[in-house]
Amino acid sequence: MSDTVLRHWMMLRHLPRYPRKIDAATLADVLANAGYEVSRRSIERDLVKLSSVFPVTCDDQHKPYGWSWMSTAAAFDLPAMDVHSALAFRMAAEHLRALLPEVTRGYLEPHFQRAQAVLDSQDHNALSHWPDKVRVVPPGQPLLPPAIAQDVLENVQTGLLTEKRLKIVYRKRGEAEARTYQVHPQALVWRDAVGYLLCTLWKYDDLKQFVLHRMESVEVENEPRRALEGFSLDEEIDSGSFDFLLSGGTVLLEAVFDPHAAVRIRETPVSASQELEDLADGRVLLRATLADTVQLRSWLRSFGEYVEVIGPADLRESMAESARVMAARYATP
Repeated sequence: MSDTVLRHWMMLRHLPRYPRKIDAATLADVLANAGYEVSRRSIERDLVKLSSVFPVTCDDQHKPYGWSWMSTAAAFDLPAMDVHSALAFRMAAEHLRALLPEVTRGYLEPHFQRAQAVLDSQDHNALSHWPDKVRVVPPGQPLLPPAIAQDVLENVQTGLLTEKRLKIVYRKRGEAEARTYQVHPQALVWRDAVGYLLCTLWKYDDLKQFVLHRMESVEVENEPRRALEGFSLDEEIDSGSFDFLLSGGTVLLEAVFDPHAAVRIRETPVSASQELEDLADGRVLLRATLADTVQLRSWLRSFGEYVEVIGPADLRESMAESARVMAARYATP
């Protein structure tokens, strides 16, 4: 294979999908790092030729001019996508639809369409019918992901990838006015279709969580971000910061479940420390050491009248107070 073909292939690989773009100078740097010393003018001529064969377009209306794959361009691959890869993409399209932000689904859509085309052409293969035979049902009330501005996720990811400082216009929950923050991105976490940017602000070292859908704009600045010394994403998650810790520690939960409600915790234990005891009245006593979180209380409340919290005492009182408030509200016609 000639160097020209290899160079053209590398150029096509590094073209982003519209509305993102890459200019000829940046593409020249990419090629130079790969050992191809080509002038910017030669790259521009090559791109013009390639655009007559491939769905490649140039934005010459806004400087810096840049090249990209058309937004409607079908995904293609070398080697061709096999039926197993197609099946994985097809299942991802089905089961991640409610979890992925709209902008992310847009970037993946050509791959999903390519996967569907591969499966449609393999009618004789048993795997092609697998998506019609499998479903994943969410455990609770399904929720639609919050809307994220199109360029917000892209710029946040760019800042993380290039380790650049960000300028974020952010509106906190419950506040009418947005504020501008100088942000040093450290990590990005997705939970229940909500994206959280872990970051520090200005010259401070305390870690903050910024929710992506509350960002009104994100600008990647030409300044390096300040890395938080000793930061570990896994340790941060293990600390329970995404579980809304209440007391900062663990509790020994003791709760009595009606028999039909106890089936759930028999089949899907709440922790490795779980112990169950059958009581004389047919109910089941659960003992387990768990993190003291908002999620724990929400989980217990989801059982309604079919659970009674015995201990700890403050958790029992919290559940009792919730029950009293609820009863008072329903007592009014």
